[in-house]
Amino acid sequence: MARSLLQRPCRIRSRFIPAIRLLGLALFCTPVVTLAAGTGGEAGAYLLLPVGAAATALGGAGTAAPDYYGSWWNPAMAATLQNDRIAAGTAIRSLGRIDAYGSFDFRVPPRVGVGLFMLYRGDPSLNDLHDYDESLLPSASYTTLTFMGSVSYYATRRLSLGACFNVYYQSLPTYNENSGLGYTTATSTGSFDFAAQYRLIPGIWTLGAVFKNIGTRMDWVDVDPNSGEIADDQYQPNLVLGSSLVASLANRPLIWNLDCRVSIYGDSTQSNDQGETALSTGAEWREWDNFYIRAGVGELTINSDLFNNRALYANEFSPRYSVGFAYNLKKYLHKSTWFNYAASTDRIWEGLDQQFDIALSF
Repeated sequence: MARSLLQRPCRIRSRFIPAIRLLGLALFCTPVVTLAAGTGGEAGAYLLLPVGAAATALGGAGTAAPDYYGSWWNPAMAATLQNDRIAAGTAIRSLGRIDAYGSFDFRVPPRVGVGLFMLYRGDPSLNDLHDYDESLLPSASYTTLTFMGSVSYYATRRLSLGACFNVYYQSLPTYNENSGLGYTTATSTGSFDFAAQYRLIPGIWTLGAVFKNIGTRMDWVDVDPNSGEIADDQYQPNLVLGSSLVASLANRPLIWNLDCRVSIYGDSTQSNDQGETALSTGAEWREWDNFYIRAGVGELTINSDLFNNRALYANEFSPRYSVGFAYNLKKYLHKSTWFNYAASTDRIWEGLDQQFDIALSF
């Protein structure tokens, strides 16, 4: 896929080595901040799964310089585009889960970019549900919908800034003794992501930062309207730092991506939530002009269990391993149309996640 900022690849010169070491030191030190927290779960965990076959094949590292789905990965991206981009795809995940998503990123000259994004993520067929007496219940479904709209600004030749407005919806099957099987729903409007993209070496090395889920709060309404029970669920903000470096391998372009996600706490009442840092990395080798190969490792989690409970860590925090490719469809469609595929393990080794999508620049 053509990158808006990609130029002729080159090897890293020695004067850039200190900057590389500084980036590595920053990514190494961030886990220290988060290891002081306790243990527990995290609301909005479904939002941590990567979107798009390209980023998934790269281990879920797509923050610094995403090719598409800019509102999801980095809202500052659209202002850097030379062409408008539209993309759509689907994911077939383990345990019967399904994703469907699409985006449209375009530039408003001379300095503004706009992105639109939609995601369905859920399980349309839950067939093994039981009530309190272990009686089989009718099949049901789990649904999440995510809508994002972003605006970005090309501040300087090196720096772009962006913001994204998010709307989240969830529907969970719930059993109530009075009303039977129904659905508990929640909607959140008014949450934001803030982002920056910095081209440290334009066309070669790009850095990104996204502050996600600012002000995200879900008010769950009980399946029984007479109960009047409402549960508040506040998502943890996350800071994601990313790097995308264009180098060379066998005189062909090699793109190495690295993401570091740090959980940041916005709800002091959730004292049992576990702070963590997660690293994701992957590489794309462009040995052929019309076919790229990708591989990566995602969600390498660093938290207190790594040191205090290694058996639990091994069972619950396994990383994702991924591979994939991109194929140019110019023989059949427009020359800037790419088909992307990714396959990755899930974190509990219950199956294989696969993603397919098509992206077009015009």
